[in-house]
Amino acid sequence: MKSKWTVFLIAFILITVTITLLPIHARAQGQNLLKNPGFEEGHYNQDGIVEITVPNDWRMHWSNRESNIFGGYEETARPETVVWNISGAPDHERDLFWKDGSFTVKIFKGWAPMWAAMSQDVGGLEVGRRYRLVAPVYIDMVAEYVRGQKVAPVDGRQGRVRLGASPVGAAWRDEANINYSGWWTGENISPFYLAYPTFIHEFTATAPEMTVWIEVASNYPHPNNGFFIDTVGLYALEDVDQAVAAGGGQSEQPQAAGGGAPSSAPPAAPLPTPTPRADGAVVHIVQSGDSFWSLAIQYAETMGLTAEEALQAIPELNNNPLVISTGMELIIVPPSEGGQAVADAPADANEGAGEATESESATQPDEGDSEEAADATTGESEQEASDTTDTGNSRSPIAEVLPQVSPGSICVQVFEDINGDSARAEQSESPMSDQAITLSQSGNTITTYITDGSSEMHCFENLETGTYQVQIFPTADYMVTGDDSWAVAIAEGVMIPVSFGLQLASDAVAEAGEQAGESTAETSAEQQEPSSGLSNNLGMIALGGAVLLIILAGAGVYLLRRG
Repeated sequence: MKSKWTVFLIAFILITVTITLLPIHARAQGQNLLKNPGFEEGHYNQDGIVEITVPNDWRMHWSNRESNIFGGYEETARPETVVWNISGAPDHERDLFWKDGSFTVKIFKGWAPMWAAMSQDVGGLEVGRRYRLVAPVYIDMVAEYVRGQKVAPVDGRQGRVRLGASPVGAAWRDEANINYSGWWTGENISPFYLAYPTFIHEFTATAPEMTVWIEVASNYPHPNNGFFIDTVGLYALEDVDQAVAAGGGQSEQPQAAGGGAPSSAPPAAPLPTPTPRADGAVVHIVQSGDSFWSLAIQYAETMGLTAEEALQAIPELNNNPLVISTGMELIIVPPSEGGQAVADAPADANEGAGEATESESATQPDEGDSEEAADATTGESEQEASDTTDTGNSRSPIAEVLPQVSPGSICVQVFEDINGDSARAEQSESPMSDQAITLSQSGNTITTYITDGSSEMHCFENLETGTYQVQIFPTADYMVTGDDSWAVAIAEGVMIPVSFGLQLASDAVAEAGEQAGESTAETSAEQQEPSSGLSNNLGMIALGGAVLLIILAGAGVYLLRRG
């Protein structure tokens, strides 16, 4: 009897150990194999060049005095590189150029074409295993500055990014030995300029030690040719050879956004369909938590449409309001007579929301020429970086999805935009749940995602090359602080992040009132200036009169003495 219990106990221990160890192996697949991937572990001046600051464990490469790269203009110039500490950045740029931690790498050159690369030698690779290199790159190329605002180049061919991997010892740009991704440009990716796409390149290890490459270039002498890079990674994949990659590897990937039925998550407690009015119209009174998506699901059958078709039809029936407010009446089915005007409430709401949007646009932070600020803080970041505590962001949502996301993805997130600046401050502005985001192509909805409030981004994966529309339908009483719809062009090997900020419409109106008050105060101050100017003019007239009287008096004395 004891022997049976002993066998049972041993079997139980073996099963427990096996179950415990399996997740550890799975997690190891997501380990970042790069050294100093977030550039938080120090930096140095490469080759003693003050203008070339490079993160530890990395090397910089560049072109200098090379003519007409990529059919471009003028000779290339050696770039400047900075490991920029977030403490030296303007507030409105801290959530723009930094993905994770306190440091980001900036490679830039003004008024000259440039071609540069970062590389790192990586050891401990398994020959035959497939690896994924990921690099978020902000393409900060500026054609001109208009009232302090950056204007992106028109020509999509002028900026470019590519990734590569090679055996250790290969020279930079050795096309025969470097397994390159090919160039990504503004022609095959949108948004590209003044945006932060994540580039993905997968390769099979041919040696235990290999070099990975991140290259950026611009062929035109723009006022600024800049590139920010942060939170790069190298991850081992499960595929060990090409046969496995072409066979079973895809089965464990998340289903493609285009394959299968849209994810129609119904509202928690849908309201019953109201009885049509005498004229045949069906009207819905907006409740807290309603959104166009929840109404589309609720009334699709009543309208004789699919949920996706109803999602487009309901806003059109109500003059496409920018925000829906609690208590608003929305037309679901128009009066049977046809041709009657839509209820006034949505139109009024649309007008009010439009005013809020205009005032909100006036509050957008000035993202003007930050290059001077970066240049001015270059020395400071080099001297003080080692003594600076970590004041950066916590681990970013994009950093969380990089090991798992498939090449060719659009990753979305919705956050509460407390200050209305359309940029998320990750420590103070939280993700929002129950917001509907649709992905469509050529006017046809592919899928709909309802946010769950998770800090991680949701990715529409395995998308074919092409242009997609990403649109948000916020819940009642919330308005979008930026654009509610994005046109995104996807190429193989790119993840495009799209964030939507939402703000209570009442808060946006309050901010508009505050700005109007400030504007009135400024106007009053300006109106006081003419009176001050008039007083000054009267003083000058009086002084001139006094001088004239003195002259006349002097002339009179002279004439009397002469007479």
